[in-house]
Amino acid sequence: MENSNTNIASEPAVAFRSNSYTDVMGYLHRIRITPEVKKSVAQRLLVEISEPYLSKAFARIDDLSQLKENWDGRGALPISKDVLYNVKSVLSISEGEDWRNWLIAPDVNATICLQSKKNRASISLGNNEYSYYALIDGKRLGQSHIRFTAESFLSLMRSLDK
Repeated sequence: MENSNTNIASEPAVAFRSNSYTDVMGYLHRIRITPEVKKSVAQRLLVEISEPYLSKAFARIDDLSQLKENWDGRGALPISKDVLYNVKSVLSISEGEDWRNWLIAPDVNATICLQSKKNRASISLGNNEYSYYALIDGKRLGQSHIRFTAESFLSLMRSLDK
C-alpha cells in the first residue's frame, strides 16, 4: 500500500502547475512520501529546470513506458522493463547535451532505437545488449551484440555525435 501511495504522490509533484522550484519543493514537504522519493523528485525537477534536452529524454522514456501490447496496431510488444531500466541508467549518468541530437523511438520487438538528428547513426538498445550502425564521413561503422553497460552505451552515443 505504501508503495502505491508513494508512486501516486510523486507523479503530481513532477507535473506540478508552477514554474517555481520553491513552490514545488514546498508542496513536496507537505505531502506524505518518503525522504528518498522526495530527494528523487527534487533531483528530477532540478534536471527539468536546468537540462532541457535531458528533461525531454526523461519525458520521452516516460511516454514509451506507457505503451501497451499492439501499440502500433500490428502486434508490437510494449517496451521491456529491462530496456527501460537500461535507458534510465544511461540518462542518470548523462549530461543534458548528450541527448541534444538523438531521437528516441520504440521498436516493435520491445526495444528502443536512438536515431541521430546530426548524422546517419542508429543505436538499438535491448535487455542485455545493444547494436549500432552509422555512416559517418563515408565510412560504414557498426557492431551488434555489444554487452550493455550504461557507461559504454553513453560513450558510443558521444562518439557517434561528433
